[in-house]
Amino acid sequence: MTRPVIGITSNEKPVAKDLPIIHLSVNRQFADGVKAAGGLPFYIPLSDPKEAKDYIAQIDKLILSGGQNVDPKRYGEEKTIDSEDYFPERDRWEAALIEEAIRQDKPVLGICRGLQLYNVVTGGSLYQDIAGHKGQPPFALAHDVVTEPNSQLRQIYGDRQAVNSVHQQSLKKLAPHLAVTAKSADDAIIEGVESQEGHAFIGVQWHPEFLIDKSGLADQALFTYFVQNFH
Repeated sequence: MTRPVIGITSNEKPVAKDLPIIHLSVNRQFADGVKAAGGLPFYIPLSDPKEAKDYIAQIDKLILSGGQNVDPKRYGEEKTIDSEDYFPERDRWEAALIEEAIRQDKPVLGICRGLQLYNVVTGGSLYQDIAGHKGQPPFALAHDVVTEPNSQLRQIYGDRQAVNSVHQQSLKKLAPHLAVTAKSADDAIIEGVESQEGHAFIGVQWHPEFLIDKSGLADQALFTYFVQNFH
């Protein structure tokens, strides 16, 4: 049986300050989760947006990984926080991948920034600064999320699940074709969404890749569902 090819977006980081060597940067556990689910992981480097069509044509599904804040100009706002954690070139590239995945009808899983960028590209907006969700170690369980009945996240995680939390921003206005399917139990921040019509998308605000080896959690099951069953 042919293994599904799962594209995974990557970040870029310099090897060292003042050294002109740039490495692709993405958590290896994305690949671990995909391989454990029976898929073939394919890391996608930052490229010219004109190449998005060819990259998406080579994969079966796309994972949008985490990273920098999304440029607020993309949803019609000026920056309101004291942060330089932005990467406009990455925004442009991954927006092109999202648009091409929609055109080619390739399912997408969005993780943290990936969820936020997909929401923005398809018509939503973000809160630029929220309290209580950043600063915790990525391998630590920070709070519970509560899933909506009859949702795919309810099928995967049950009605309540402990998750990590390393994000400063969150979804505000929801893109028209998306529905909220998980919220933080502490403050009702949106933690998971799913498409209700049109293009197949599922996204979570936490980082399941850091938790795939934790006993009793369902985060590997999210990768398995996405690779094997999500259409």
